[in-house]
Amino acid sequence: MRNKERVKQKSITSYTQTFTCKPYFSKAKHEGMALLSIVAILLSVVTFTTIVTSQSVQQYYAIQKIRQETVSSRIQLKQHLKEVATALRTESISTVLTTTNQPFLSTTVNQESLTGVAQQSLTQYEVNVSHNAENIQYKVNFLRYPALLRLPTASQLFSWDNQLTHWLFNRSEAELSPAFFPNSATASHCYNLESATVYWINGDCVLSHSDLTHTSSSAPALLIVVDGDLTISANTHFFGLIIMLSTTTATHELHLTHSSSIKGAFVSNTQLQQQIYGLLTPSAQVLSNLQASTHIAKIIPVPGTWYDIN
Repeated sequence: MRNKERVKQKSITSYTQTFTCKPYFSKAKHEGMALLSIVAILLSVVTFTTIVTSQSVQQYYAIQKIRQETVSSRIQLKQHLKEVATALRTESISTVLTTTNQPFLSTTVNQESLTGVAQQSLTQYEVNVSHNAENIQYKVNFLRYPALLRLPTASQLFSWDNQLTHWLFNRSEAELSPAFFPNSATASHCYNLESATVYWINGDCVLSHSDLTHTSSSAPALLIVVDGDLTISANTHFFGLIIMLSTTTATHELHLTHSSSIKGAFVSNTQLQQQIYGLLTPSAQVLSNLQASTHIAKIIPVPGTWYDIN
């Protein structure tokens, strides 16, 4: 009987050992889950970094676009300011504001009339320009003055002076060129001259009546003849100032034929051979009209008056 109980007990014990429970997750599975978690975190970090980087790039390009637009607007405004100043050299304020009008740009011009030390007619302009789409505004003053700074003196009239160009234009002969005079007509002769206020002739010049039909006492001309002879043909009448310049030792000639005339003055930087058969009439009024003509005016910015208003 005892042996049966032992056998039964032994059998039960063996049965119990056979069905001992083991953990459901193994160590490898734990490691896999941990690795997946790390990968998920890294992916989240990469995604976040990508989003932040993309936003930063977008912000950078947005800032660059704003900067480029601002630079472009500043260039446009400065170019507009230059165009306004150039137009003011010969045109009235109302005409300038009409011809230079541009979208998104505002322009105001104030004018003040002045008189120079030699009684020259001067005009000062205060120009304000602004960009309506940008917070940009420039203000600068310009001075319009005659290229003919001084009129010939009594001793220079119908005579010569080796310092002539310094007196008239504040320039040496070497510094004086057609570019000094806005819109000058340059040629190597005087045949079929175009209508102009300033003529720069390199060489001999023969003037006829048809060349000067557009001139008068109220609309005189400036004629500069360089290294050449000047002949004023019969029935030809010149109103204004004739300047004969020589850059060599050669002696040049002024020939005023019968029934021709010069009203105003002629001057030279060296002594000339003169054959005067026509009429010479000095006229301070004609010379003053020439000096006041906007066709020989120049315009410059006044130093120290530039303001960048933001």
